[in-house]
Amino acid sequence: MRRNQFKALVALLAALVVFGRVGMADAQDSWNFTNEINCATAPVYGVPFNRCWTSNVRTFRIGNVQSWRLTYTDSKSEFAIGLYRLVQAHGVGGLSPVSSSSAVDWLRTADALKNVTGGAGGWAYAASRAGDHYVTFQKAQRQCIGFVRNGSGTPGQLNWILGAAFCRETSTPIPTAEAEFVADAVKVRD
Repeated sequence: MRRNQFKALVALLAALVVFGRVGMADAQDSWNFTNEINCATAPVYGVPFNRCWTSNVRTFRIGNVQSWRLTYTDSKSEFAIGLYRLVQAHGVGGLSPVSSSSAVDWLRTADALKNVTGGAGGWAYAASRAGDHYVTFQKAQRQCIGFVRNGSGTPGQLNWILGAAFCRETSTPIPTAEAEFVADAVKVRD
């Protein structure tokens, strides 16, 4: 009886170790924005931010990628910018560019923007200008617009991708021209 109990205990401990490792792997496979930074040190500038974070570095087939979340909020609006940057390439390749047909999905699922895009609906492609793709959406009592910009590098092998989402309390949609103004102001340090 004791031998069977010992075997059962060993099997239980082994299962806990295996499941514990699976749980740790899952945590490592997600973007975690836990490192708050001084916004002046962020690689994105041109508009004011209240708070800024950098994520963990994640390893992909193309190399190591890091993300930044930069936010501005007040009582009537919320704004977030997310930058995904290849920080160390592994051989040939880079980030895949976002097309106009994939802009809605990219903005909707970008973890760096989820504080603004989470719970939103009514997603629709709006326009493209100078390589930026614009998308409209709604969140509760707010109208929203976002854009995604393919960064530097060669076609199909980008060094970075930038996304932004802006929502505010208004009864009318935010015009694309307003998002274009913000997009023109936002710069990325290469």
